[in-house]
Amino acid sequence: MNDAERDTIMDKLSSKKATHDCPECNAQTHCDIAAGKETCWCFSVEKRELDSQYKHCLCRKCLGNKELISVVF
Repeated sequence: MNDAERDTIMDKLSSKKATHDCPECNAQTHCDIAAGKETCWCFSVEKRELDSQYKHCLCRKCLGNKELISVVF
């Protein structure tokens, strides 16, 4: 990874390149889908219980605080 790639990742993590505000805490957050990419960081996170009222995705902190979806076999 070169310096430019590292800086881009760090900007996303620190919300310097925010695409929207988190609907729960209003913190600036980044969505790769909203930024025009085909995948996003949240695709690799375990599925969570979410309220369908959200029009935008949550920040990492708020998403991480949500309950995991329980799977019954």
